[in-house]
Amino acid sequence: MAKERLGSKRANLPLTAWRPLRIAAILILLTGCFQSSGPPGGRSCGPAPSTQVDLSGATTISASDTWIVGLYQNQGPAVPFTEHWDGHAWTAVDAPAGPWVQAAHLSAVSAVGTRDIWAVGAGQNTGEEQTLIEHWDGASWAIVASPNASVRTNDLAALDVIGANDAWAVGDYLGTVRDLALTEHWDGAHWTLVDAEDPAAGINRLSGVSAVSPTDVWAVGFRRESDSTSPQTLIEHWDGLHWKVASSPSPGRTASLTSVHAVSAGDVWAVGNYDNGNTFLPLVEHWDGASWTIESSPQASNATMQAVAARGPKDVWVAGASSQGHGDDWLIQHWNGTSWMQTAPAQGATGIVNAILAGGDDTWAIGTYRTTVCGPDWALIQRWDGKAWTYVPSPHDGQQA
Repeated sequence: MAKERLGSKRANLPLTAWRPLRIAAILILLTGCFQSSGPPGGRSCGPAPSTQVDLSGATTISASDTWIVGLYQNQGPAVPFTEHWDGHAWTAVDAPAGPWVQAAHLSAVSAVGTRDIWAVGAGQNTGEEQTLIEHWDGASWAIVASPNASVRTNDLAALDVIGANDAWAVGDYLGTVRDLALTEHWDGAHWTLVDAEDPAAGINRLSGVSAVSPTDVWAVGFRRESDSTSPQTLIEHWDGLHWKVASSPSPGRTASLTSVHAVSAGDVWAVGNYDNGNTFLPLVEHWDGASWTIESSPQASNATMQAVAARGPKDVWVAGASSQGHGDDWLIQHWNGTSWMQTAPAQGATGIVNAILAGGDDTWAIGTYRTTVCGPDWALIQRWDGKAWTYVPSPHDGQQA
């Protein structure tokens, strides 16, 4: 089951339920008791599968250099894992778990170049969840010291690397009385905490980040005032000095944003979902350099968008999942500047898309699939050839895992 980086289910939990869920986030996602991180409406599935996979982040450097990250559980605690595409095949590459005996995962990955790649997530021991940041130097992954804003619960959900001396990671942490936005910055020597704004009295969570430049960075997520109020979209902007909340539309009874992709200063896309009172629908918002507005959305019900990748205002991919009562099905659509085109995933795409890459001639969709409604989850990687999605074998796809 895909890690709930995006708040699509958690955003609707009462605040009293939030703390234990956040502390045991990885354990809960591996229990198999909920659908993968799509729309609310969990189902009981019994004991958790003892072996399963979650792919949650991806980055591409070239047609022969692409990375994906996530977690892998095999008869024991969940551990981080990475896979690499060399232009011909996907291979597994070991990533250290560090001191975490209960669970550890990687949520996102971003690169400067083939020998300078970062991945972020979190690790767990009993009673604590702490940030986990790893770096690839061209030969191996190594854990790099990262700060924590809380002694109990810290999680990094998203990452964007601007340059060798400039990278941002975002997520959330549990403060004294509420959940707060977490932002960390790499300056070439250290990762440091940077204060973000926390407009809501209850929950403030960031789950996506994307940069145009060192003075133009966007982060998205959701905020929630209290148990009696609904989640609303949260967008923050870094101007080189401060994070500031930006006004953003928040339609329906509840709304949250899960991913953001900045193409230029006047072309930024964010996706998530909202509840119109009857079902959860995709939410697409766009920044034109002056304001955030709601854009035309893909036609899908009981759906959430987990990822967005754009090459320009007329070339945007969004992806996630749609549930029709029999489990979650991959949902991938393309915007050509006029309308959305729904594409048909390769056969067996029954889980959720957590990351999509659209760079150069390659478009990749990264996520999970299930052979049954209750799992286990296995890695699923698909490639777009301009006309159709095709399945690409990988080491953790259940065939080779």
